[in-house]
Amino acid sequence: MSSNISRKNVSDAEKAGQHWQSLLNRPEPQRLKSASDASGSQPSQSKKIDIYDAIANRKLYSGLVFTCQIGDLPVETFQVTQFDLHEGLSELFTLNIQAVSSQSEIDFQDVLGMASSITIMREGIVTRCVQGILASAEQGNTDGVKTWYQFVIRPEMWIMTLKQDSRIFQDTTVPNILETLLNESHVKHDKLFYHPEEHLQRSYITQKRETLYEFWCRLAAEEGINYWFEEGPQLFYSDRHLGMKAGIHLTYNPQSETDITDSTVTTWRYAERLCSDIRIDKDYNQLRPSYPLSHQVTGEVHQQHEVFESYGRFQEDAEGQSFNQIRYEQSQNNRQTGTANTNCIELAPGRIFSLSNHPSSRMNDSWQVITAHHHGVQPLADNSGGEGTQLSNTITFIPSTQEWRPPYRYKPTADGDELATVVGPPGEEIYTNSQGAVTVYFHWDRRGKPDHSASCWVRVAHGWNGDGFGFMSIPRIGQEVIVSYLDGDIDRPIITGCTYNGRNNPPLDLPKHKTRTTFRSKTHKGEGFNELRFEDSNGREEIYLHAQRDNNIHINRNKTQYVGHDDSHTVANDRKHEVCHDEFIHIVNEQTVKVGVNQFEQIGKDRITRIDNSWKEVIHASHFQEVGENKQCDIQNDYKLTAAGGIHTHTKVHTLQASETVIIKGQAGSIQLDAQGVTITGNITLKGNVSVTGGAPESVASLEAVVNEGLPLAEDCRAKAMKKGIA
Repeated sequence: MSSNISRKNVSDAEKAGQHWQSLLNRPEPQRLKSASDASGSQPSQSKKIDIYDAIANRKLYSGLVFTCQIGDLPVETFQVTQFDLHEGLSELFTLNIQAVSSQSEIDFQDVLGMASSITIMREGIVTRCVQGILASAEQGNTDGVKTWYQFVIRPEMWIMTLKQDSRIFQDTTVPNILETLLNESHVKHDKLFYHPEEHLQRSYITQKRETLYEFWCRLAAEEGINYWFEEGPQLFYSDRHLGMKAGIHLTYNPQSETDITDSTVTTWRYAERLCSDIRIDKDYNQLRPSYPLSHQVTGEVHQQHEVFESYGRFQEDAEGQSFNQIRYEQSQNNRQTGTANTNCIELAPGRIFSLSNHPSSRMNDSWQVITAHHHGVQPLADNSGGEGTQLSNTITFIPSTQEWRPPYRYKPTADGDELATVVGPPGEEIYTNSQGAVTVYFHWDRRGKPDHSASCWVRVAHGWNGDGFGFMSIPRIGQEVIVSYLDGDIDRPIITGCTYNGRNNPPLDLPKHKTRTTFRSKTHKGEGFNELRFEDSNGREEIYLHAQRDNNIHINRNKTQYVGHDDSHTVANDRKHEVCHDEFIHIVNEQTVKVGVNQFEQIGKDRITRIDNSWKEVIHASHFQEVGENKQCDIQNDYKLTAAGGIHTHTKVHTLQASETVIIKGQAGSIQLDAQGVTITGNITLKGNVSVTGGAPESVASLEAVVNEGLPLAEDCRAKAMKKGIA
């Protein structure tokens, strides 16, 4: 049906909440005109009286009566013909109402999402009122006088099933998250936690493509939190059944036709079942890989049916103990259960009742309602006749002292890998912890900020690693990474790779350099890079290494290099070569050493140079040698020394020795020393005293006279010879 009525942009839950007070103050039912009256048609007087009797004139408050309120419509608009109410602990109730009305032109858009209810009365006293919001409305047949309708009423919390989200919660508790979700959906609620210390803070919780209701129930089940609905209407949740209301007393009477009270149990069934009685949950903490993170609960009976869960989904002992206990209690839900049929409309999840008059004394005890299915029939409302208004229900129950836990709900498993961007604090390029983990921002996270608070620490998978060894490359802020999930757990992401995108381009010019394989880093907070590159193009194969600054190689033992052709080294500044022991250089052909300025050599002990052929030195300036002790030069053949200037020898003792001949030459003559003696060729001038030993006395005297007189030795000798008649 279409509607032309303008409606304010108000949430369904808010509309329902604003409407409850008006329902409570509704005036007494007023007589309605039938649809035929409104249209101008005139049905027979008898038919009109039948409708009025059924709808308005009948005394509604005697006996058992059902009435309903749909949205803002007057309470007398509809007459309930029958209803079915399905309720369960930690379940959303469903109330199906079938009703008739004299109105056939009702715009459903005006009532959908509005507060609606059904009221059950006995002898004018309200025994129960079930309130919720109108989730569905359907119009059925009409006979011109009355029209049949069917309505579905759900609790306010049902609105949360219509909302789906993906988001991340960090460093908070489950009760805080439950409160947040309810407040966001404007669901009225109350709570009571008897052991708040058991609800520990969690570091990371992900809601992934779940409705708010599914997410809420999953977290509640993980921590054993039940919920039910109380009149008001109001959601109530607690971690213990102690918050449930007691006070309902029922009497067992299988002869239902003899009992007209509203507190009778007509059928009663009780069962006990064999359940698993040992629960073991184990998990793994990467920060303590050797620690046996395992917890066990053993029941009081049997103790032989073991359930082992190898992936407990906890990281610390405290949360593991609580998790293990809750999972065990969930497995015991069906150990002791019962089913009963009654006519008590007050029975509902969250209520505790007592039974009496049962032949078995152990049945006359207190019991906790788990589910209830109520069925009511009011045939006179549509003039269908019958046996009159009837009410019955079927309930399931457990002992009142037993903790019933909501069944465990497995979190959604990851569909596969997804992309994320590495993030960190403003101004940083690399943000990591001691394990090399990083934080990421998921592209679907519309609530989070793209900074270091966007996620938990996400570990990075490397190709090879171990204790103090392996490959380490920390993804940097801005990189796009591939995120996988350990065991499909959406709360345990792990980075398994990186990808290029429109913002982050490859370090190669592709497809031009498609034959290259490269590993290139980037200077942190600067320009530059280090790179190791492999070129595999046929005929151009190459390994290229680029260091932006220093290249340090540490080899504990040997280094062997083989160069098949040339080896070229260019050092733009200084080069230092230090050999702590021996160095051997073998050059098969020539070696050329060119020093642009000075060359300094320092040898700690001896230096031995062997040249198998010639050695030529060309010194364009001076040559200085300083010998601290002796200098010896052994020449197998000739020795030639040519000085364009002079040769000056300063020594203490100068011995010139030749095995055959010594010749001293000058421009005026020569001196030759050989086996025959000393031969002096040229004039001799002697100055100073001469001491001669050996030879003829005359010769000695002549030499001394020459020296003493300062005459040339040759002239004096010639004069003496003439006197003797020799010359």
